[in-house]
Amino acid sequence: MDKQLALFNEIPSQKQNKETPKESNSRFCKDLEELLITLGFIETDNNNPDKNQFKKRAQYKDMYDSKRHSAFLLNHNIHGLLRIEAHRQVQSGSVDQKFPFFLESLKNAPEKKAILVFEGNGYKKEAFKWLLDNAEKTKNKKINVFGTIDTFIDYIKC
Repeated sequence: MDKQLALFNEIPSQKQNKETPKESNSRFCKDLEELLITLGFIETDNNNPDKNQFKKRAQYKDMYDSKRHSAFLLNHNIHGLLRIEAHRQVQSGSVDQKFPFFLESLKNAPEKKAILVFEGNGYKKEAFKWLLDNAEKTKNKKINVFGTIDTFIDYIKC
């Protein structure tokens, strides 16, 4: 029995190799930042970016009237000023429970256009459909929802 238990001690802990959700999301935002730079956008500290510029962690008020930072505020030469929220959820988790918060908070953002971009399949398909449907029903603001980085890239590249 002791020999069998020793085998379990040799198996590395899976927790050591996994990122926390916060680390994974930070890495996703860094990947998006590098993508924006590759596409020719320039980072700025300006709270109102000029055309083809973006600001990281741009502040706005969420649905509770609290300070919130979106991943980016991008001034696109065709689409105009875009507030971008980005979230990675690789494994099943609580991101889909946050969909109403993301959507309602973006409705509070001052920009007329906003984007939610996700990566991973850690959300329920029904919840994602709810988000798509309710984003489309939003009045006085255009909110685009992208379930993959590739669909987001296609939108930004035009």
